[in-house]
Amino acid sequence: MNNILRLILLYLMAFFLAFLGFVAVKLCVMMYVAIFYGGGFGWDARDTKFVVVNGSLLGLVFSVYATVAWVRNR
Repeated sequence: MNNILRLILLYLMAFFLAFLGFVAVKLCVMMYVAIFYGGGFGWDARDTKFVVVNGSLLGLVFSVYATVAWVRNR
């Protein structure tokens, strides 16, 4: 039971890191545009969709790798 709980926590951590990574990418791009092109680039619904969709896909990939590694260790 403890191993399954650890796997679920690993899934949550993978999704959190995936979302955090895409938020960091989007914020860096926004800062780059603000510094070099003078701003005027705000956060809108398309940016949120970008983070949610890509973060979910990357989290799913991380979860598949974690599951494969967990099954191999069992």
